[in-house]
Amino acid sequence: MPSILIRGDGGGRDSRYRAPLASQLTRAYMVRIVPTFSRILAATDFSEDSSLALSYAEELAQKFGAEITVLHVDQPLAPVMASPDLGPAMDVGAMSRIAEEQRVIAQRELDKIVQRLRDSGLKAKSLLKVGSPFLEILHAAQTENADLVVLGTHGRTGLAHVLMGSVAERVVQKCHLPVLTVRHPDRKFKHPLDK
Repeated sequence: MPSILIRGDGGGRDSRYRAPLASQLTRAYMVRIVPTFSRILAATDFSEDSSLALSYAEELAQKFGAEITVLHVDQPLAPVMASPDLGPAMDVGAMSRIAEEQRVIAQRELDKIVQRLRDSGLKAKSLLKVGSPFLEILHAAQTENADLVVLGTHGRTGLAHVLMGSVAERVVQKCHLPVLTVRHPDRKFKHPLDK
């Protein structure tokens, strides 16, 4: 019968258990059931819901001595279809300036959050990405070697679902890491069939 090695039986010794394999795996799993986090990725869109989620990330970072990376994903401006019949069109240069201004404002907000976290004794950094929030959160979780992703269930619009589903839902479905989603207590569950 195969045996597995369980480290630290409480007496400082290694122990070998000879038991059915299912029982051994259960014991081995129980030894490692308490997770620890050293790098937390906290995604924000600067909404009230994101702020609440960030407070959870901050509390976990304090408890585990973890580093927080605060991520904001700026969605690119949708291309504008211009027609001479519709009047003067917005030029590409103006759209680029607006997008750049949005990024500068977002970076300032990130810097404020990171400074507040550092002032409370945490190791923190900011990350500003441009693209699809869902994809950029997944990519940042991987490149930052995060142990946990934290985000709010609702974004700036307060809508739980859009046509393709919420960002939080998609991150939970596709992320290879544990994901903590935080729902604001003022948001009540409404069944889709309720009127």
